[in-house]
Amino acid sequence: MFRPVKLTRVTIQTPEEYISEVMAILGDLRLLHLIRVEETHLGRLGYVAHVNTTLLGRYDALLVRINRLLEDLQFPRSSQVVGKTPRPDKVIFRLEEECTAVEKESLEVLEQRNKLRSTLFEHQTLIDRLRLLEPAGLELDRLYSLRYTTFHAGLIPEENLERLETSLGEIHHSLIPIDRKEGRVVLLAMALKEDEAILLRALKSAFWDPLELSTELQGSVTSILERLTGEEQQLEDDLAELENKCKALAHQFGGKLQQLREELLLGRQLLLAQEKFGQIDHTYLLTGWLPISLFDDLKQRVMKASSDKALVEQIDPAEVKEVRSGILSIPILFNNPALIRPFERLTTLYGTPTYEEVEPTAFLAITFLLLFGIMFGDVGHGAVLCALGYLVFKKMFRYLDYGIILMECGLSAIVFGILYGSVFGLEDLIPALWMRPMENISYFMKVSAGIGISMISTGLILNLVNILRQHRYGELLSASGLAGALFYWLIAGLGVRYFLIGPPSAFEILFAKAAGGLLFTLMILQRPVRQLLARRSRTKKGRFLVPGIGVTFLESLVEVLDELLRYLANTASFVRIAAFALAHAGLFMAVFTLADMVRSAQGSGFFYWLTLILGNVVIIGLEGLVVSIQTVRLEYYEFFSKFFRGGGKPFQPLFEEKGTP
Repeated sequence: MFRPVKLTRVTIQTPEEYISEVMAILGDLRLLHLIRVEETHLGRLGYVAHVNTTLLGRYDALLVRINRLLEDLQFPRSSQVVGKTPRPDKVIFRLEEECTAVEKESLEVLEQRNKLRSTLFEHQTLIDRLRLLEPAGLELDRLYSLRYTTFHAGLIPEENLERLETSLGEIHHSLIPIDRKEGRVVLLAMALKEDEAILLRALKSAFWDPLELSTELQGSVTSILERLTGEEQQLEDDLAELENKCKALAHQFGGKLQQLREELLLGRQLLLAQEKFGQIDHTYLLTGWLPISLFDDLKQRVMKASSDKALVEQIDPAEVKEVRSGILSIPILFNNPALIRPFERLTTLYGTPTYEEVEPTAFLAITFLLLFGIMFGDVGHGAVLCALGYLVFKKMFRYLDYGIILMECGLSAIVFGILYGSVFGLEDLIPALWMRPMENISYFMKVSAGIGISMISTGLILNLVNILRQHRYGELLSASGLAGALFYWLIAGLGVRYFLIGPPSAFEILFAKAAGGLLFTLMILQRPVRQLLARRSRTKKGRFLVPGIGVTFLESLVEVLDELLRYLANTASFVRIAAFALAHAGLFMAVFTLADMVRSAQGSGFFYWLTLILGNVVIIGLEGLVVSIQTVRLEYYEFFSKFFRGGGKPFQPLFEEKGTP
């Protein structure tokens, strides 16, 4: 927390015959961020990336087979824990054998079921077509036996029937409407066989939807339907029996197939990771970032697996040439407790911190929950958010982090609801332990401004920490450094002094003017002076003026004024905390007023409570969304902007994401 996990650069050189064992060890440790060898100075030694494409092809083909089996068995996919990472070159034989054994037991049943499903679908489609023709009592065998006349059955939009009649006016024809279905006419169209081409062109231009019928159908439509209906029932019975067999197969083999799939994905990812390895002759070389706490375990296991023939080296990040030159960035592996970890998503939406920066997720989590609770304080609404968050947490694994954040925001709203004495907007159920927002507007505004000063001050302190860590000492006298922070604290201190005690004394005002003037002068002059000293060292001795110094002075003046005004604007922006808390309370008043009006008009308590329920639903949805957006805005633009530069590279462990070909 506050700092990412301390990493070390690891380089492993191993003979080719041990590479699979080493890869399995890396898979067990998981937390290794591989670096492509070609991007380091090692790439200039002749190492070339190599992937066993033949073995990878076997993995891809087997994965397709297992996915097809899981799909045919309708077994839900879920993540299975693989206790030990497999060796890709060894485990493939066992996986293929086990998949073949499952296919031997299940493929015949699955193929029979799929074939029967297709047959049943064809029967049902034919039955649906014939039922459209049933009212006409047609004898299909007699129609098919006509020597000089052709017929076609289908559906046509009602508005096109007259146009079709007109287009067929030059040939002998007969259009027999049989029934009407949803704005379309079930039609039997007949003409001489010699005019069939004309008939088909006319039908097509009228948006004809043909009913395809087989010439093998014999007898009346009614008798054919009776026979097909009986066959359909038999097919459904046979299919139900096969479905039961498939369910039994899914119960028997589903879990095993899922486990095989997870092992395949792990092995496949290990093979793909070889793209970042280097190989020369019969030696592999790989390098990456590893938590320093895991290095001893890694080295011990690699040396044991390779019979002490491997070489495992550890390099401190400060000694890595590529890091010092800026070619490589040390990745960021977050290190936060479980309740704070979900907020890493919000941090990374703004940016990824660099390795030397303060990791801000803990500050974000605490202030986010504080601001949300203040603006959304209500016991009932907080309980609803907790329930919704728990539902997301239990039912939607993909949004697990957001479920936790929602529950924590709900708890914060409950706490401030108790402080405000508000339960679903009712303020007479519990006493207010702190205040009622609508009755203490002026005080609430001051509290909001105080929160703003505290958060901005925290951001300025964190920025100073970052400046010292990154050795950017030249920024200490800038408006965003120590000088700007002291100036802000001077003005903020006078403001707090005025609101809490009263107007400052003459001495305090004189001191503030002197200190503020000195700091303001330092902030303006620090950049031109540094530029002047840097340029004079490169110009002729004794020359006082340096070209461009006036422009630099004006730029510095504008930047300082802009930064200081932004501090004041950011502080004033926090007054929105009180504004949205008051809006939350005001919406309650509007809902209760509307409910009273409905009860007066309807004379029934039912509509009163219905209005209250719907009103609370609207407040939770609308106000919850608005408060969340405003909280994120305050975090990003008023807090993070004071110290968080970002630009870091996220840590990418071997098995962070899974995919299928």
